[in-house]
Amino acid sequence: MTIELRSLVAAAGGEIVGRIRLQKLVYLLDQLDLGSGFSYAYHHYGPYSAELAEEVGDEVVLGRLDEETRYRRGDGVPYVVYKSTGEEDAAAAAIRRHFGAQLGEMQSCSATVLELAATIHWLAFKEECEDWRGELVRRKTVKTENGRTDQALALLAKLGLSPTA
Repeated sequence: MTIELRSLVAAAGGEIVGRIRLQKLVYLLDQLDLGSGFSYAYHHYGPYSAELAEEVGDEVVLGRLDEETRYRRGDGVPYVVYKSTGEEDAAAAAIRRHFGAQLGEMQSCSATVLELAATIHWLAFKEECEDWRGELVRRKTVKTENGRTDQALALLAKLGLSPTA
């Protein structure tokens, strides 16, 4: 069973900022039994689904999802914002009913913290890495600094997806 991405974006407040955020949000929701139907492999930014990326592209081309390019103020680097189109549907209401609190938690944290949370989950549960903390630092280096790993672990705890450390 797959989900409609426009319904997921609508359930997440009408927009999701960034490709990485969308990927990690869907990955973590799948760990909570969203049942998107997407498969994942480890990639540069953690768990990644090529199927999800393709589906997003299709949804944009078909006009079921809007993609807006914006630019960071400080350095002008572009990023995308996905926006739902049209009215909220029953599927969006069902997603929000089942995953609204989790969506809110994930939307409120930075993309880097979300990336770290998804990567921690992947390392601990998919790769079954005993020293997932060490491996996280090896793979993510500076991203793990300034309390971001602790924030990612706190997010996983709120989601009920904490690894044993």
